[in-house]
Amino acid sequence: IQEAFLKLREQAKCYYHRPQELQSGLDVISNTNLVYFTPTQKAEFFTLKGQFLAKLGKLEEANHAFATGIQLDLGSPKAWAAWGRYNDERFCSNMPDTTGAVNAISCYMQAAGLAKRPRVRRYLARTLWLLSQDDASGNVCAAFDSYKSEMPTWYWIAFIPQLLAGLDAPYSRQVQQILLRIAKQYPQALYYGLRTAREESQIARRRQTHGPSQAPAQALASSAPLNAATDTAASPTPGLSSGTAVPAIEELMPKLKTAHPLLALSMETMIDQIVHRLKPYPEEDTYRLVHGLLSDGLQQLHLHVSQGKFDLGLVDIIVANTCRVAVGLPSGAIKARFELDFGKVREMDLCEYVTKLY
Repeated sequence: IQEAFLKLREQAKCYYHRPQELQSGLDVISNTNLVYFTPTQKAEFFTLKGQFLAKLGKLEEANHAFATGIQLDLGSPKAWAAWGRYNDERFCSNMPDTTGAVNAISCYMQAAGLAKRPRVRRYLARTLWLLSQDDASGNVCAAFDSYKSEMPTWYWIAFIPQLLAGLDAPYSRQVQQILLRIAKQYPQALYYGLRTAREESQIARRRQTHGPSQAPAQALASSAPLNAATDTAASPTPGLSSGTAVPAIEELMPKLKTAHPLLALSMETMIDQIVHRLKPYPEEDTYRLVHGLLSDGLQQLHLHVSQGKFDLGLVDIIVANTCRVAVGLPSGAIKARFELDFGKVREMDLCEYVTKLY
């Protein structure tokens, strides 16, 4: 029986990858006597039948075939995953109707919970994307919340950056629940990312609070590399602002530290040691700052030339950052030379500015 099953399955798969023979493959499956096969094998045959019908455009019959396969073997991750892909494709072709997304998330979560192997991460990736497509009704998020079975938490570790970015999205509550589980079971995997996200969100909030006085620096943070050269903190992660992300992060971090106090202390000590021992020398820091100014100047010069602008005056952002660098340089010959070259930076044009930096 097993050999017959494998032979018929491989034969059907060969037909499936040849569009002109889809009907022949469907006939092979439909004419197969399933009496002697196990429930798992029957479920796989009905799943294949659903895939053939979906490819032939018979969507209602395909949906019925997938449902029949699930009823025959509720513990088949392959059947759940195939039905999820079918509903996912239906949603992508019928957007913004979220019915397909709701069904797809339910199937993907069941498949991920049953499979117990790393390859199910692709289902979780689709789940996160589907959550981001939810509408005002919140049906997709409700479908995610309705899954109550167990799922290994370590599946989500690979998606920690996406989960942290999702804290400022409409589905932040669902993301926060996942991160809380990771914080309790795998705190070391989450700690550095969560700490960085907290610092970035705090920086973004300070920039928004200061308003116009910080406008040049705020504009520079999103486009120019100088922000990394003139600020010890990294620029905010795309999609992560100070809206709903800050309260969520401020809630997660204390819970992680409370559940694992010794681990949090050890990791903070490691961070302090890294910052202390890897601090650049003054010459390295000066080179980094000048390189950032040069990158900004070249970017602006290229922009002016490509747009055919003949006004090569320095923009306010570059002037402000040059003054900040001059003030921040350590006293010595390098600072004296920098002030000599760029003491009249407001009177320079872009060509002279870039030439002096070279």
